[in-house]
Amino acid sequence: MRLSPNAKGRTKAIVTVPLMFSSLGLMGCSELLYRQTCVGFTKDMRYCLAPLPQHFGPATDKPLTKPTSQPAANPTGTDSSSQSQQGDSKAKVSSQSFSQKVSIKVGDNTHELLTQLELEGERMTLVGLAPLGQALFTLVYDGNTLSSEQSQLLGNEFKAEYLMAMMQLIYWPEQSIRSHLEGGSLVTGLCDAIPCRQFYSQDTLISYNDNQTQVIQIRYQHQTDDSLWQAHINLTMPQAKFELEIQPI
Repeated sequence: MRLSPNAKGRTKAIVTVPLMFSSLGLMGCSELLYRQTCVGFTKDMRYCLAPLPQHFGPATDKPLTKPTSQPAANPTGTDSSSQSQQGDSKAKVSSQSFSQKVSIKVGDNTHELLTQLELEGERMTLVGLAPLGQALFTLVYDGNTLSSEQSQLLGNEFKAEYLMAMMQLIYWPEQSIRSHLEGGSLVTGLCDAIPCRQFYSQDTLISYNDNQTQVIQIRYQHQTDDSLWQAHINLTMPQAKFELEIQPI
């Protein structure tokens, strides 16, 4: 799936994104697939899955509350970037598990499911369940490869790598995201007094202005102790008419 800012790209995105989730209520025999670890959100911007951060806790995973006025260029060759990548490669975290209620809206269609996100060692596991508890998919990322065990009835149009990438864009520390974001920029701050992350592709940076539409916007509401894991998440991709809401349970 490629989300392009031009008219042709928008049409393709609107058609493709519903196919990712239109069969979530279907069940059948499962199959194991290996997925790409880099996904494109526009023709210029892509995100490559990052290993689990070395330090992953409430003290380090909260969004910035001070807005930045301009999208900053992705740093290259800096000590901080190098240290971030080295920290990622040595990622070691204690076991953590989070249960969530997820709502996915594409155009006028809405789908709901339950997810269980588990972080252990260098492994990130995301399990998707239908509202009545039937297993839909299990995604496992070990820092190098992404595997997807899913119902065959989901078909090849279910792009597991995009769902895993969105989870990282939501929860991973900002420095780690910037180190694995290509052709784009992450801007953090406040959106209508709510902490948020905004992603701009390289082409929109050229003509950036206050009215420019972001490629992705993520808002964090109802936080407890400044932890992202306890926040009500709202992720929107206006060009694809796509919205993802996550409620901790």
